[in-house]
Amino acid sequence: MRRIEAGEISEFNWIEQGAKLALNSNLICLTKAEFEKDDYSPLQWFGTNVIQELAKRGETEICPLFGEQIKSIDDYCYQLCRTIPWGFEMGRNSHAIYDVLLNFETEPKNRIFIWYDCQTLMNKDRNLFNEIFERMVVAGYLNSIGEATHNYQVNQKNIFLFRETQLEELIEMINKEYYTPNISLNEKSYMKHDFEILEIK
Repeated sequence: MRRIEAGEISEFNWIEQGAKLALNSNLICLTKAEFEKDDYSPLQWFGTNVIQELAKRGETEICPLFGEQIKSIDDYCYQLCRTIPWGFEMGRNSHAIYDVLLNFETEPKNRIFIWYDCQTLMNKDRNLFNEIFERMVVAGYLNSIGEATHNYQVNQKNIFLFRETQLEELIEMINKEYYTPNISLNEKSYMKHDFEILEIK
């Protein structure tokens, strides 16, 4: 686990470091209750600064998901089709989620989904959370390597931010092999995906 001390306001190298990590791997971001203060949330400070840095650089589509308002599949889908360019209401099922995550409507160089307060849905409905997590990770991978569909490639990554969550609660889904199709080889395979685990202070 890598530690980033975002609370050190006199030194902002961590913002560039966080942005670089976000473009190269899925991020699992955790913090400890002792780091939280009435006037300081490490994950909020980290997340908002990193996506502002990415937006400032250009070439990156930023897609925030506000987790405290996501307590069901309807909540997630409502936000998803309003955070990514999409012109109509999507179906409320995992197949529709997958289709939207594989969005071909725009072609930015990079696309970053940032899901604040992931623990809200995880604690309420772990099976649903795991299913959506899998869809986000696999869709991002396929778009990044140009295997979602022909002639479409976007470097698509995810930032997952968890408050009041221990790494042990996430290890199984981090280490799991997910079903990952390959259109060019016409193969069905299972594989582990890359994650960078960060403790934000």
